[in-house]
Amino acid sequence: MAHVLETITTFTDFLKYVYQDMIIQCLPEYSTLLQRLEKGSGRVDFSGRSITFPLLYNSMGSVATLAESDQLPFSLPVNIDNATIALFYHYFGIAITGQAMAMSKDSKGAFAQVVAQETSVKTRSFRQHVNRQLVGDGNAILCQVDGAISGQTITVDNAGGWSGFNGSNVNGDRFLTSNMYVQARNSSGTAHDGALKITSIAKGSFPSTSAILTVTGTCSSVTDGDYLYVSTGTSEVDAYGHEMSGIKLLIDDGTVAGTVQGIASATYPEWRSYVQYGTTSGTAEALTTNRIMTIYNDITVYGGGMVDFIVTSPGVYLTYGNLADAGNQIMNAKKFDMGWPTLSFMGVEVAQDPYMPDEMYFIDKRALKLYESGVNGWIEDDGVIIKQIRGTTPQDAYEAYWKWYLSLGIENRAWCGKMVDISVTANKF
Repeated sequence: MAHVLETITTFTDFLKYVYQDMIIQCLPEYSTLLQRLEKGSGRVDFSGRSITFPLLYNSMGSVATLAESDQLPFSLPVNIDNATIALFYHYFGIAITGQAMAMSKDSKGAFAQVVAQETSVKTRSFRQHVNRQLVGDGNAILCQVDGAISGQTITVDNAGGWSGFNGSNVNGDRFLTSNMYVQARNSSGTAHDGALKITSIAKGSFPSTSAILTVTGTCSSVTDGDYLYVSTGTSEVDAYGHEMSGIKLLIDDGTVAGTVQGIASATYPEWRSYVQYGTTSGTAEALTTNRIMTIYNDITVYGGGMVDFIVTSPGVYLTYGNLADAGNQIMNAKKFDMGWPTLSFMGVEVAQDPYMPDEMYFIDKRALKLYESGVNGWIEDDGVIIKQIRGTTPQDAYEAYWKWYLSLGIENRAWCGKMVDISVTANKF
Protein backbone atom coordinates (compact mmCIF):
# COMPACT_ATOMS: atom_id res chain seq x y z
CA MET A 1 0.00 0.00 0.00
CA ALA A 2 1.15 3.54 -0.68
CA HIS A 3 0.33 4.60 2.84
CA VAL A 4 2.69 2.28 4.74
CA LEU A 5 5.56 3.80 6.66
CA GLU A 6 8.16 1.77 4.75
CA THR A 7 7.10 3.36 1.46
CA ILE A 8 7.29 6.89 2.86
CA THR A 9 10.71 6.15 4.36
CA THR A 10 11.99 4.75 1.06
CA PHE A 11 10.80 7.81 -0.86
CA THR A 12 12.33 10.09 1.77
CA ASP A 13 15.69 8.34 1.48
CA PHE A 14 15.59 8.52 -2.30
CA LEU A 15 14.74 12.23 -2.35
CA LYS A 16 17.36 13.08 0.25
CA TYR A 17 20.33 10.90 -0.67
CA VAL A 18 19.91 10.41 -4.41
CA TYR A 19 17.93 13.26 -5.93
CA GLN A 20 19.07 16.16 -3.74
CA ASP A 21 22.56 16.26 -5.26
CA MET A 22 21.05 16.04 -8.75
CA ILE A 23 18.96 19.15 -8.07
CA ILE A 24 21.90 21.15 -6.74
CA GLN A 25 24.03 20.20 -9.77
CA CYS A 26 21.30 20.89 -12.34
CA LEU A 27 22.36 21.98 -15.82
CA PRO A 28 22.31 25.78 -16.40
CA GLU A 29 19.23 25.84 -18.64
CA TYR A 30 17.92 29.41 -18.41
CA SER A 31 20.17 29.87 -15.37
CA THR A 32 23.59 30.78 -16.75
CA LEU A 33 24.28 33.54 -14.22
CA LEU A 34 23.21 31.38 -11.28
CA GLN A 35 25.51 28.59 -12.43
CA ARG A 36 28.40 31.02 -12.83
CA LEU A 37 27.92 32.63 -9.41
CA GLU A 38 27.66 29.25 -7.70
CA LYS A 39 30.97 28.20 -9.19
CA GLY A 40 32.99 31.40 -9.21
CA SER A 41 31.85 33.98 -6.69
CA GLY A 42 31.92 32.18 -3.38
CA ARG A 43 29.04 31.26 -1.11
CA VAL A 44 28.77 32.74 2.35
CA ASP A 45 26.84 30.87 5.03
CA PHE A 46 25.29 32.93 7.82
CA SER A 47 22.58 32.75 10.47
CA GLY A 48 19.86 35.20 11.34
CA ARG A 49 17.55 37.16 9.04
CA SER A 50 20.25 39.46 7.67
CA ILE A 51 24.00 39.86 7.49
CA THR A 52 26.00 43.05 8.09
CA PHE A 53 29.59 43.63 7.02
CA PRO A 54 31.84 46.74 6.91
CA LEU A 55 32.79 48.54 3.72
CA LEU A 56 36.14 50.32 3.61
CA TYR A 57 36.19 53.43 1.44
CA ASN A 58 39.25 55.21 0.14
CA SER A 59 40.34 58.10 2.38
CA MET A 60 43.01 60.76 1.67
CA GLY A 61 42.35 62.65 4.89
CA SER A 62 45.43 61.64 6.90
CA VAL A 63 48.27 61.90 4.40
CA ALA A 64 50.53 64.82 3.52
CA THR A 65 54.03 65.72 2.34
CA LEU A 66 55.48 68.38 4.69
CA ALA A 67 58.42 70.62 5.49
CA GLU A 68 60.92 69.62 8.17
CA SER A 69 59.21 71.33 11.12
CA ASP A 70 55.57 71.29 9.96
CA GLN A 71 52.76 69.92 12.05
CA LEU A 72 51.91 66.32 11.24
CA PRO A 73 48.57 65.69 9.54
CA PHE A 74 45.54 65.04 11.70
CA SER A 75 44.82 61.34 12.04
CA LEU A 76 41.26 61.08 10.83
CA PRO A 77 39.25 57.86 11.10
CA VAL A 78 38.78 55.87 7.90
CA ASN A 79 35.43 55.92 6.17
CA ILE A 80 33.63 52.80 7.30
CA ASP A 81 29.99 52.00 6.72
CA ASN A 82 27.99 48.83 7.25
CA ALA A 83 26.13 47.13 4.42
CA THR A 84 23.12 45.03 5.36
CA ILE A 85 21.75 42.18 3.26
CA ALA A 86 18.39 40.63 4.10
CA LEU A 87 17.71 36.93 3.63
CA PHE A 88 15.09 35.78 1.12
CA TYR A 89 13.19 32.50 1.06
CA HIS A 90 12.75 30.47 -2.14
CA TYR A 91 10.68 27.29 -2.53
CA PHE A 92 9.26 24.73 -4.91
CA GLY A 93 6.97 21.77 -4.30
CA ILE A 94 6.38 18.39 -5.91
CA ALA A 95 3.28 16.19 -5.71
CA ILE A 96 3.01 12.45 -6.37
CA THR A 97 -0.26 10.50 -6.32
CA GLY A 98 -0.77 7.59 -3.96
CA GLN A 99 -1.43 5.37 -6.94
CA ALA A 100 1.97 6.20 -8.46
CA MET A 101 3.68 5.50 -5.15
CA ALA A 102 1.90 2.17 -4.76
CA MET A 103 2.76 1.00 -8.26
CA SER A 104 6.44 1.89 -7.84
CA LYS A 105 7.06 0.95 -4.20
CA ASP A 106 8.88 -2.33 -4.96
CA SER A 107 11.17 -1.00 -7.71
CA LYS A 108 14.01 1.48 -7.25
CA GLY A 109 13.92 2.15 -10.99
CA ALA A 110 10.22 2.92 -10.83
CA PHE A 111 10.90 5.20 -7.85
CA ALA A 112 13.41 7.09 -9.97
CA GLN A 113 10.99 7.46 -12.87
CA VAL A 114 8.15 8.74 -10.69
CA VAL A 115 10.40 11.27 -8.98
CA ALA A 116 12.18 12.31 -12.18
CA GLN A 117 8.95 13.05 -14.04
CA GLU A 118 7.76 15.42 -11.35
CA THR A 119 11.01 16.81 -9.99
CA SER A 120 13.05 17.47 -13.13
CA VAL A 121 10.58 20.04 -14.44
CA LYS A 122 10.15 21.69 -11.04
CA THR A 123 13.92 21.80 -10.51
CA ARG A 124 14.49 23.56 -13.81
CA SER A 125 11.66 25.99 -13.10
CA PHE A 126 12.98 26.72 -9.61
CA ARG A 127 16.47 27.55 -10.83
CA GLN A 128 15.02 29.74 -13.56
CA HIS A 129 12.93 31.50 -10.91
CA VAL A 130 16.06 32.19 -8.83
CA ASN A 131 18.07 33.19 -11.89
CA ARG A 132 15.41 35.70 -12.95
CA GLN A 133 15.90 37.42 -9.60
CA LEU A 134 19.70 37.37 -9.94
CA VAL A 135 19.52 39.37 -13.18
CA GLY A 136 16.73 41.69 -12.02
CA ASP A 137 16.15 44.72 -9.82
CA GLY A 138 14.34 43.17 -6.86
CA ASN A 139 10.90 44.48 -7.81
CA ALA A 140 9.62 40.93 -8.50
CA ILE A 141 7.77 42.10 -11.63
CA LEU A 142 7.18 39.50 -14.35
CA CYS A 143 5.64 41.82 -16.94
CA GLN A 144 3.13 44.64 -17.38
CA VAL A 145 -0.46 44.63 -18.63
CA ASP A 146 -0.72 46.37 -21.98
CA GLY A 147 -4.22 47.62 -22.80
CA ALA A 148 -7.74 46.82 -21.69
CA ILE A 149 -8.72 43.30 -20.58
CA SER A 150 -10.93 41.31 -22.95
CA GLY A 151 -12.76 38.49 -21.19
CA GLN A 152 -10.14 36.00 -19.98
CA THR A 153 -7.35 37.33 -22.20
CA ILE A 154 -4.67 39.76 -21.07
CA THR A 155 -2.08 41.44 -23.28
CA VAL A 156 1.31 41.94 -21.59
CA ASP A 157 4.65 43.52 -22.44
CA ASN A 158 7.69 44.97 -20.61
CA ALA A 159 9.17 41.81 -19.10
CA GLY A 160 10.66 42.58 -15.70
CA GLY A 161 8.66 45.81 -15.65
CA TRP A 162 11.31 47.36 -17.88
CA SER A 163 10.38 49.42 -20.91
CA GLY A 164 11.13 46.75 -23.45
CA PHE A 165 14.30 45.18 -24.68
CA ASN A 166 15.78 47.19 -27.54
CA GLY A 167 14.61 45.76 -30.83
CA SER A 168 13.94 42.40 -29.22
CA ASN A 169 11.16 40.07 -30.19
CA VAL A 170 8.05 39.69 -28.01
CA ASN A 171 9.38 40.07 -24.49
CA GLY A 172 6.14 40.23 -22.51
CA ASP A 173 6.16 36.50 -21.87
CA ARG A 174 9.89 36.14 -21.21
CA PHE A 175 9.34 35.05 -17.60
CA LEU A 176 5.98 33.32 -18.10
CA THR A 177 4.79 29.82 -18.93
CA SER A 178 1.38 28.19 -19.04
CA ASN A 179 0.22 26.40 -15.90
CA MET A 180 1.53 29.05 -13.49
CA TYR A 181 -0.29 31.43 -11.15
CA VAL A 182 0.17 35.20 -11.30
CA GLN A 183 -1.21 38.10 -9.28
CA ALA A 184 -2.00 41.51 -10.76
CA ARG A 185 -1.22 44.67 -8.80
CA ASN A 186 -1.22 48.33 -9.75
CA SER A 187 1.81 50.60 -9.47
CA SER A 188 0.95 51.31 -5.81
CA GLY A 189 0.97 47.61 -4.98
CA THR A 190 -2.80 47.21 -4.59
CA ALA A 191 -3.89 43.70 -5.60
CA HIS A 192 -6.54 43.42 -8.30
CA ASP A 193 -8.76 40.34 -7.88
CA GLY A 194 -7.18 37.04 -6.82
CA ALA A 195 -4.52 34.89 -8.41
CA LEU A 196 -4.90 34.03 -12.09
CA LYS A 197 -3.79 30.78 -13.67
CA ILE A 198 -2.23 31.08 -17.13
CA THR A 199 -3.62 28.40 -19.43
CA SER A 200 -2.01 29.49 -22.71
CA ILE A 201 0.30 32.12 -24.17
CA ALA A 202 0.25 33.57 -27.68
CA LYS A 203 3.43 35.32 -28.71
CA GLY A 204 3.27 38.43 -30.84
CA SER A 205 5.21 39.07 -34.04
CA PHE A 206 8.42 41.06 -34.29
CA PRO A 207 8.84 43.96 -33.65
CA SER A 208 5.92 43.78 -31.22
CA THR A 209 6.87 43.36 -27.57
CA SER A 210 3.42 42.13 -26.51
CA ALA A 211 2.07 38.66 -25.82
CA ILE A 212 -1.50 37.53 -25.11
CA LEU A 213 -2.32 35.41 -22.06
CA THR A 214 -5.43 33.32 -21.56
CA VAL A 215 -6.20 32.93 -17.86
CA THR A 216 -8.69 31.36 -15.48
CA GLY A 217 -9.98 33.24 -12.46
CA THR A 218 -11.56 36.64 -11.94
CA CYS A 219 -9.71 39.40 -13.76
CA SER A 220 -12.37 42.10 -14.04
CA SER A 221 -10.32 44.53 -11.94
CA VAL A 222 -7.08 43.99 -13.84
CA THR A 223 -6.31 47.09 -15.86
CA ASP A 224 -3.81 48.61 -18.26
CA GLY A 225 -0.48 49.29 -16.55
CA ASP A 226 -0.85 46.62 -13.84
CA TYR A 227 2.17 44.50 -13.04
CA LEU A 228 2.07 40.69 -12.75
CA TYR A 229 3.85 38.75 -10.00
CA VAL A 230 4.42 35.08 -9.21
CA SER A 231 1.59 33.80 -7.01
CA THR A 232 1.20 30.67 -4.89
CA GLY A 233 -2.31 30.20 -6.25
CA THR A 234 -3.85 31.63 -3.09
CA SER A 235 -5.62 34.97 -3.33
CA GLU A 236 -3.20 37.89 -2.93
CA VAL A 237 -0.31 35.66 -1.77
CA ASP A 238 2.50 36.43 -4.16
CA ALA A 239 6.12 37.52 -4.63
CA TYR A 240 5.38 41.24 -4.31
CA GLY A 241 8.03 42.70 -1.99
CA HIS A 242 9.61 39.32 -1.29
CA GLU A 243 12.24 38.83 -4.00
CA MET A 244 15.95 39.53 -3.74
CA SER A 245 17.85 42.20 -5.65
CA GLY A 246 19.85 41.15 -8.69
CA ILE A 247 22.68 42.65 -10.69
CA LYS A 248 20.44 45.19 -12.45
CA LEU A 249 20.14 46.95 -9.09
CA LEU A 250 23.44 45.99 -7.44
CA ILE A 251 25.64 46.88 -10.41
CA ASP A 252 24.48 50.43 -10.95
CA ASP A 253 25.41 54.06 -10.32
CA GLY A 254 22.40 54.95 -8.18
CA THR A 255 19.95 55.37 -11.05
CA VAL A 256 17.90 52.20 -10.38
CA ALA A 257 17.91 52.83 -6.60
CA GLY A 258 19.60 55.53 -4.56
CA THR A 259 20.15 53.29 -1.55
CA VAL A 260 21.48 49.74 -1.88
CA GLN A 261 22.11 47.41 1.06
CA GLY A 262 21.39 50.31 3.40
CA ILE A 263 23.98 52.69 1.91
CA ALA A 264 23.19 55.78 -0.19
CA SER A 265 25.38 56.19 -3.25
CA ALA A 266 24.85 59.97 -3.12
CA THR A 267 26.52 60.06 0.31
CA TYR A 268 29.33 57.69 -0.65
CA PRO A 269 30.29 58.17 -4.31
CA GLU A 270 32.50 55.08 -4.17
CA TRP A 271 29.36 53.02 -3.57
CA ARG A 272 28.62 53.15 -7.30
CA SER A 273 29.36 50.96 -10.26
CA TYR A 274 30.67 52.31 -13.54
CA VAL A 275 27.87 52.66 -16.08
CA GLN A 276 28.45 53.40 -19.75
CA TYR A 277 25.49 55.20 -21.32
CA GLY A 278 24.93 56.21 -24.91
CA THR A 279 25.72 59.72 -26.06
CA THR A 280 22.20 60.60 -24.94
CA SER A 281 21.17 58.64 -21.87
CA GLY A 282 18.16 56.46 -22.66
CA THR A 283 18.78 56.47 -26.41
CA ALA A 284 20.24 53.29 -27.87
CA GLU A 285 23.27 53.51 -30.09
CA ALA A 286 25.61 51.10 -31.84
CA LEU A 287 27.78 48.72 -29.85
CA THR A 288 31.41 49.52 -30.64
CA THR A 289 34.79 48.25 -29.47
CA ASN A 290 35.54 51.74 -28.14
CA ARG A 291 32.44 51.65 -25.93
CA ILE A 292 33.44 48.29 -24.49
CA MET A 293 37.03 49.45 -23.96
CA THR A 294 35.81 52.57 -22.15
CA ILE A 295 33.74 50.77 -19.53
CA TYR A 296 36.38 48.04 -19.18
CA ASN A 297 39.02 50.71 -18.57
CA ASP A 298 36.85 52.57 -16.04
CA ILE A 299 36.37 49.41 -13.98
CA THR A 300 39.95 48.18 -14.04
CA VAL A 301 41.84 51.49 -13.80
CA TYR A 302 39.58 53.70 -11.68
CA GLY A 303 37.50 51.14 -9.81
CA GLY A 304 40.27 48.64 -9.08
CA GLY A 305 38.19 45.79 -10.43
CA MET A 306 39.30 42.70 -12.30
CA VAL A 307 36.69 41.73 -14.88
CA ASP A 308 36.31 37.94 -14.68
CA PHE A 309 33.42 37.58 -17.12
CA ILE A 310 30.85 39.58 -19.06
CA VAL A 311 27.24 38.44 -19.17
CA THR A 312 24.57 39.78 -21.49
CA SER A 313 21.37 38.90 -23.37
CA PRO A 314 21.29 36.66 -26.45
CA GLY A 315 20.52 39.73 -28.59
CA VAL A 316 23.56 41.68 -27.39
CA TYR A 317 25.67 38.51 -27.48
CA LEU A 318 24.99 38.06 -31.20
CA THR A 319 25.40 41.78 -31.80
CA TYR A 320 28.84 41.58 -30.18
CA GLY A 321 29.64 38.49 -32.24
CA ASN A 322 28.88 40.42 -35.42
CA LEU A 323 31.05 43.31 -34.20
CA ALA A 324 33.97 41.02 -33.41
CA ASP A 325 33.62 39.22 -36.71
CA ALA A 326 33.55 42.50 -38.65
CA GLY A 327 36.73 43.57 -36.88
CA ASN A 328 38.46 40.27 -37.64
CA GLN A 329 38.92 39.57 -33.95
CA ILE A 330 40.10 36.11 -32.98
CA MET A 331 37.09 34.34 -31.48
CA ASN A 332 38.23 30.91 -30.38
CA ALA A 333 35.22 30.31 -28.15
CA LYS A 334 35.88 28.91 -24.70
CA LYS A 335 33.54 26.52 -23.00
CA PHE A 336 31.41 28.04 -20.28
CA ASP A 337 30.74 25.88 -17.21
CA MET A 338 28.74 22.87 -18.39
CA GLY A 339 30.03 23.09 -21.94
CA TRP A 340 28.23 26.26 -22.99
CA PRO A 341 30.33 28.17 -25.56
CA THR A 342 31.29 31.79 -25.05
CA LEU A 343 32.87 34.58 -27.03
CA SER A 344 35.63 36.66 -25.49
CA PHE A 345 36.83 40.23 -25.17
CA MET A 346 40.53 40.72 -24.38
CA GLY A 347 40.56 37.20 -23.02
CA VAL A 348 37.45 37.78 -20.86
CA GLU A 349 34.52 35.44 -21.40
CA VAL A 350 31.35 36.97 -22.86
CA ALA A 351 28.40 34.72 -21.96
CA GLN A 352 24.70 34.94 -22.72
CA ASP A 353 21.78 34.44 -20.35
CA PRO A 354 18.26 34.40 -21.85
CA TYR A 355 16.84 36.27 -18.86
CA MET A 356 19.26 39.18 -19.12
CA PRO A 357 18.13 42.63 -20.29
CA ASP A 358 19.85 44.01 -23.39
CA GLU A 359 22.79 45.32 -21.37
CA MET A 360 26.36 44.11 -20.82
CA TYR A 361 27.46 43.42 -17.24
CA PHE A 362 31.18 43.35 -16.41
CA ILE A 363 31.58 41.25 -13.28
CA ASP A 364 34.42 40.89 -10.82
CA LYS A 365 33.61 37.66 -9.01
CA ARG A 366 35.22 39.00 -5.81
CA ALA A 367 32.43 41.55 -5.54
CA LEU A 368 29.37 39.32 -5.80
CA LYS A 369 28.52 36.72 -3.18
CA LEU A 370 25.66 34.29 -2.68
CA TYR A 371 24.64 34.59 0.97
CA GLU A 372 22.73 31.58 2.21
CA SER A 373 21.50 30.21 5.49
CA GLY A 374 22.28 26.52 5.38
CA VAL A 375 22.41 24.33 2.30
CA ASN A 376 19.52 24.30 -0.13
CA GLY A 377 17.53 21.09 0.28
CA TRP A 378 14.26 19.41 1.19
CA ILE A 379 12.16 20.63 4.09
CA GLU A 380 12.20 17.86 6.69
CA ASP A 381 9.91 17.20 9.64
CA ASP A 382 11.28 14.58 12.06
CA GLY A 383 13.34 13.13 9.24
CA VAL A 384 10.36 12.80 6.87
CA ILE A 385 10.38 14.68 3.57
CA ILE A 386 7.30 13.49 1.70
CA LYS A 387 3.87 13.57 3.37
CA GLN A 388 0.23 13.08 2.48
CA ILE A 389 -1.62 16.18 1.27
CA ARG A 390 -4.15 16.91 4.01
CA GLY A 391 -5.52 20.36 4.89
CA THR A 392 -9.24 20.97 4.32
CA THR A 393 -9.27 18.68 1.25
CA PRO A 394 -7.26 15.50 2.00
CA GLN A 395 -6.03 13.66 -1.08
CA ASP A 396 -4.54 10.32 -2.01
CA ALA A 397 -1.40 12.21 -2.98
CA TYR A 398 1.88 13.18 -1.39
CA GLU A 399 3.95 16.33 -1.49
CA ALA A 400 7.47 17.48 -0.69
CA TYR A 401 8.97 20.96 -0.62
CA TRP A 402 12.42 22.27 -1.48
CA LYS A 403 13.82 25.38 0.20
CA TRP A 404 16.75 27.70 -0.38
CA TYR A 405 17.31 30.67 1.94
CA LEU A 406 19.41 32.81 -0.33
CA SER A 407 20.35 36.41 -1.16
CA LEU A 408 22.72 37.99 -3.64
CA GLY A 409 24.96 40.70 -2.24
CA ILE A 410 27.72 42.94 -3.50
CA GLU A 411 30.77 43.96 -1.47
CA ASN A 412 32.33 46.51 -3.82
CA ARG A 413 30.17 48.10 -6.51
CA ALA A 414 33.10 49.91 -8.15
CA TRP A 415 34.65 46.57 -9.09
CA CYS A 416 31.78 45.94 -11.50
CA GLY A 417 30.04 47.88 -14.24
CA LYS A 418 27.54 47.73 -17.06
CA MET A 419 26.87 49.14 -20.49
CA VAL A 420 23.34 50.26 -21.35
CA ASP A 421 21.71 51.97 -24.35
CA ILE A 422 22.80 49.29 -26.83
CA SER A 423 21.26 48.97 -30.28
CA VAL A 424 20.61 45.27 -30.83
CA THR A 425 21.05 44.07 -34.40
CA ALA A 426 19.83 40.50 -33.77
CA ASN A 427 16.16 39.59 -33.71
CA LYS A 428 16.15 37.66 -30.43
CA PHE A 429 13.33 37.54 -27.90
